[in-house]
This record gives sequence, structure tokens and C-alpha cells, in this order.
Amino acid sequence: MKLSIIIVSWNVRDDLNQCLLSLQSNPLPQAFEIIVVDNNSSDGTVELVKNTFPDVRLIENRENRGFAGANNQGLDIANGEYVFLLNPDTIVHSGSLTTLVGFLDKNADVGACGGRLLNQDGSIQASVRRFPTFRAFLYRNTICRTLCLFRGSYGRWKMKDFKYDKQIEVDQLMGAAMMIRKSIIDEIGGMDETFFMYLEEVDLCLRIKQAGWKVVFLPEADITHLGGQSSKQAPSKRIMLFKSMFAYFRKHRGRGITFVFSIIFKIGLILRSIVHLCTEVPIFVAAMILKNPDKKQKAANNISLDAKLLTKYIWKVITI
Repeated sequence: MKLSIIIVSWNVRDDLNQCLLSLQSNPLPQAFEIIVVDNNSSDGTVELVKNTFPDVRLIENRENRGFAGANNQGLDIANGEYVFLLNPDTIVHSGSLTTLVGFLDKNADVGACGGRLLNQDGSIQASVRRFPTFRAFLYRNTICRTLCLFRGSYGRWKMKDFKYDKQIEVDQLMGAAMMIRKSIIDEIGGMDETFFMYLEEVDLCLRIKQAGWKVVFLPEADITHLGGQSSKQAPSKRIMLFKSMFAYFRKHRGRGITFVFSIIFKIGLILRSIVHLCTEVPIFVAAMILKNPDKKQKAANNISLDAKLLTKYIWKVITI
């Protein structure tokens, strides 16, 4: 069998239906299989797959195993020469599977590849990055952003200079749509289940490259990605991101330097939330006075995030 498509789903029944329909409409010419791993959904996902897509191989979990754990379940039973890790909130365009498979067939030194992800409106979605650094995460999440410290490091990490218009070897692909040689998974192992959600694909791409393989972006294979449909439902997803971030750095940069980074990060995160909260409250009040509903809503959302961090989640952040 040429390809195994693995989709991890959690309470996104309608998105999964749309994804599976797109795969049915744009099949691979060679033999392939679809494996859906359901993480204990309560929205009728299992019934949908059984009744509407009987050819799909279904794994029903009695608990949420997370993205990494559930993907590993799919990888364990996959029969394909290649495996395609695909999010349920995606629509695979015509010819994209053929393009990705053909590229791996012709390039024996490439271990993983991914296509161009598009937003629902057709605009390009940022989907490749360099490997993360301490400075990039400090800029993204802490007072460093307010002070414009490490802005260049953040831009390099996010590959702000890349236009998504050419084939290029990259550090990492977004895990929403990534095709990998199954032989590599057999060699280096699947996803690290230390990462319940976030950064698991970053760790996997790093291990693929450490094993001597290339990771390549292809602009010719288009896939629409709605983005974050499962993670939107997850409580305290920022805490999950921070846990994964520290786990990644402990694994690949060392425990000692990561401990020092964690202290700086937590202090900087708290300071940013305080400053941000003090800034957003006047904006919210002004928006109310000027009757600007858009600014009012945006300020209210920011106030809510910072207030939750400084009250409900502050101890969780400190003890990560």
C-alpha cells in the first residue's frame, strides 16, 4: 500500500465530514487507506464515520489521548509506505496527494514533505518555521514584546521573509498536513507523547533531520486548513502550550539552561500581562464611550485573557 492517511479527531464532526468528503473526491491513484483516531468525542463523530464512511479504519478511544498519543495509535496500524498526518479541519485539493506522494517517490533523501496551507478565504497560511529559540518565545509571550526585544529572533523563527512561492527545505512543517516515510517512523519512533498538544510535530521534524533526512515544503500541493477547531475547545490551552514549550527545550537544549529560561519567561509573562491589562482597560472604556463595538470586543477579549492568567492560571504557570 502506498499511503496511510491518519486523522485525529475530537468533537469536530462536521469538519471531519468535510475532510473525508474531500479525500473521497480527490483520491490517490495508488492504493491508500484512511485511519481516523477519535479521542472520545461526544458530538456523534464515531457514528458519522461508521455510518457514512464504512471503509475508514476507526479507532475509538475512551479518553482523550492527545494529538501525539492518538497519532501514534494510527501509526502503529498504518500499512502505507508513506503516512500523511492530517488534521480533521482540512480540505484536500485536487491533485495534492498525488503531488506529495510523487515528490517522495522521486526524492530518496527527503523524509517528510508538506504542501501549501490556505485559509478559508484562499489566503496563504503560515505553515513552515525554523526551529524555535529561547529568544523567539520570550518575544512572543513576555514583556520583551512590549519592549521590542528579540523581535528579529521572532521573525526568523516564523520565517517572515518566506513568501510560500517556491520549493524549499525547511526546519519544520505544521502538523496539520505532513507526509512522512513510514520507514523513518519505524526507525526513530513516532510522536513524543510528552507533548499532549503543541510542538509535537516540531520535535518530530527535528528528529527526522537529526536522522539525516530533509524536510521540504511544496507550494504545488494546496490544502485548506480552518485551523484550531479542536484546540479552541481545550481549556487553558495557553498552559498546554507553555508545558510543551518547556518540555521541548528541556529535551533539546538541556534542563539547566531551560530552568534559567523558565524563570525569566514566567516573570516576563506576568509583567506583560500586567502591562497589557493596564493598557487594554482604557481602550475598552474609550471604545464604550465612542460606541466602537469592534474595538470594545477586542479589548474585552484581551482583558479576559490577561485576567485569567493573573488569577485563575497564575499558579499553574509558576509551577510548570
